[in-house]
Amino acid sequence: MRRRRAGAILAGLVIVVAALVPVSAEAAVPSVTSLSGADRYATSAAISAASFSPGVAVAYVASGAAFPDALSGAAGGRGAAPVLLTRTDDLPSSIAQELTRLAPRRIVVLGGTGTVSDTVVAALGAYTTGTVTRLAGADRYETSAAISLAAFPAGAPVAYLASGETYPDALSGAAVAAMAGGPVLLTQGATLPTAIATELARLRPGRIVVLGGEGAVSEDVAAAAAAAAGGVTVSRLSGADRFATSAAVSAATFAPGAPVVYVASGTDFADALTGAAAVHGAPLLLTLPDAVPDATARELLRLAPERIVVLGGTGAVSATVRTRLATIATVLPAATGGKITTTTEVPAGSCLSSPNTTYRVCVRTDIGFGVFRGTTALWTSETPDAQVRALRVGTDGSATLYTIDGRAIWQSSTSGSAGRELVMQDDGDLSLRTTAGAVLWSTMTSPASPTWNLPFAAGQRWAAGGPHSNNGDNVGPRGSIDFGPVTAGASIQVRAIAPGTVYKITCSGGSYLGINHANGWQSTYYHIVNLQTQLVGTYVAAGTYLGDVGEATPCGGGATFNHVHLTIRRAGAPVSVEGMTFGGYRMHSSGKDYWGYWTNAAGTRVLTAPGGAACCLAAQ
Repeated sequence: MRRRRAGAILAGLVIVVAALVPVSAEAAVPSVTSLSGADRYATSAAISAASFSPGVAVAYVASGAAFPDALSGAAGGRGAAPVLLTRTDDLPSSIAQELTRLAPRRIVVLGGTGTVSDTVVAALGAYTTGTVTRLAGADRYETSAAISLAAFPAGAPVAYLASGETYPDALSGAAVAAMAGGPVLLTQGATLPTAIATELARLRPGRIVVLGGEGAVSEDVAAAAAAAAGGVTVSRLSGADRFATSAAVSAATFAPGAPVVYVASGTDFADALTGAAAVHGAPLLLTLPDAVPDATARELLRLAPERIVVLGGTGAVSATVRTRLATIATVLPAATGGKITTTTEVPAGSCLSSPNTTYRVCVRTDIGFGVFRGTTALWTSETPDAQVRALRVGTDGSATLYTIDGRAIWQSSTSGSAGRELVMQDDGDLSLRTTAGAVLWSTMTSPASPTWNLPFAAGQRWAAGGPHSNNGDNVGPRGSIDFGPVTAGASIQVRAIAPGTVYKITCSGGSYLGINHANGWQSTYYHIVNLQTQLVGTYVAAGTYLGDVGEATPCGGGATFNHVHLTIRRAGAPVSVEGMTFGGYRMHSSGKDYWGYWTNAAGTRVLTAPGGAACCLAAQ
């Protein structure tokens, strides 16, 4: 195998990000659950059902189509009351069912008739033995003030001030406001509304916390609020965007080791309006539907929660993000003894040595990870990323390199296997193994490992497919590659990819050939015809003719074109070809059968195989 990045200098290049990760003596793996329904109304009902028992003192009902009223209501309920969402002109059946279960002693409608009609208010009377009242003003600011007036006495310890023109900052603040015993008051960005100034004068809070940057709430507004409240101190919690502001609010309020963290979409307001985080005195972090923002990831990493609860369905927070959230919040101790297990890791900025200390596997932002002897890189994953976090082994059978935001930027392409240990061996190989010692993937960096050529003659150009499992079923090591000629007059001869002793595999339908190579490696050549069986038992050189491409299936399977199905093996079992080099070209597997790409000696992508064979690689 060709050595990658030989001579790369290890010393001085390690970029330490391990300080971001909480130190743990044992694995801490959070659970990820969700609260959701068929729509935003059913989701709010599901959140209420998970948080409140029947017989609550009060239930708040607000518009699910407009955010301002419910924003103030979540804090107004002080975490002791559900906030249920409704349509403007009719009460959703999911909300009616939840109100029947709750049997609140009274119901408070948040907002005017433009957001919750009198028809809905009248319908709500059937779900309580008490009163149905409305808290509303001429606009969202007056409604915000009215909610505060009804819920908080003068002398509140704190008042939170957030934009009433956009929702994200107030979403993040509602939970902490409820914990702190203060309201969330809405304001215009450049002017403090009269109703809010009046309410601040009444409240006389101990302090004011502005949520969001100056683009959301100006310094002039902050100063006016302080003056209205009698000259109290004003602080600001903000970030570069809504996600960073959410993280800043959490960081200012919650210590690491949070029992639970709630995560909701930062691109829509409905799921986070219902006040679930306020109920449980927990952080609320915002995310994109299909990616975890950096600020959210880093705060989740700091919090290291025991549980993560996603608010909303997969349309709001995708399955991919849910998986990444669990990855981010998982904290594992550093691997020792030359071995990474499913409960340990090698974090960025650190190395794991072989037992004899001759070789090291190091995780770095500038390479991804790699195997080193001294300061010389023998192999790297070629996945540099500023957010590289840790190399782990998952229970799915794959070794994976993760980033801080939970992305998997490299995988061994062995999912579905029994891979459980990534071992930095004394001979220089880094190998993924089963607990019984079977090799499923390897860097082939032992000096004794063979070097692979392409399975065709020098000067020829053949198509090469993406790596796949031996049976093409997306299970186990992706250790097979299909090669075949595509131009008229091209050679059809299949040749040995490395020196070794030829052997024969016989099935009911015939035979095919394999070669035993150095250091326990094997290669097998399926589908070929005109087998050179006279070579069986003979030690042959690389490039020795073995037969011709074909469609033979002596041991089952199928073929629709003339090619050779090349499989790399150890002890007869397939080994993933991820990161292996064949004739100067490196194979990169996507982890999905028949998908991947090749790079040349310069690291340039030269061939992509999206779901089939693509042309062409040139044998040297």
